[in-house]
Amino acid sequence: MKISIVPIILIATLVVSCNKNPEAKTKSCCSAEKPADTLKELSGESVYNLTSAWTSQKNENLRLTHFRNKITIAAMVFTYCESACPRIVADMQRIESSLSEKELQQVSFLLISMDPERDTPGRLTEFAAVHKLNSNWTLICSSPDATMEIANVLGVRVKKLENGGFDHSNIIYVFDREGIIVNQQNGFAVEQEETIKSIRNLIH
Repeated sequence: MKISIVPIILIATLVVSCNKNPEAKTKSCCSAEKPADTLKELSGESVYNLTSAWTSQKNENLRLTHFRNKITIAAMVFTYCESACPRIVADMQRIESSLSEKELQQVSFLLISMDPERDTPGRLTEFAAVHKLNSNWTLICSSPDATMEIANVLGVRVKKLENGGFDHSNIIYVFDREGIIVNQQNGFAVEQEETIKSIRNLIH
């Protein structure tokens, strides 16, 4: 299943509130954006057409094209979430555990922060440690504009709450090697047969 990002027509469902106030707010993670890279031969359906700058949990500056040439399992989360986001991560870990070591060599896992104000690289590192995420996982944050841009492209509904939490959609995506969405998994603890099948269809 291919889903075009031009125009953006996805409608997100299954919205769950995740509320928590951290003791203190931290400085935004975002680094200054650099001139856009020249992208060649990318389909108009590719998420990798977005040229915004992102920062990883390792404090590396990158763009989404960094994930090109790998099958990528992605979701939007925020680290202060107490309910939905840990369940999304757990479902992604179920996908990871369903794949062989050889298959995992062609797959990467991506968590995209929807909370640029608080999800600094340091905070993302803490989150990765708590959830025992290995080196095959990348967690990224960016500016508010870039965050909302990718949320709109993916069809993730993100609504900030007064207490600092978010109402948001709960979707796991499978991107092919060129950043085209080939599968969406909606909700929690759902049957993952179609998701696994979509991944294996892309493995060489």
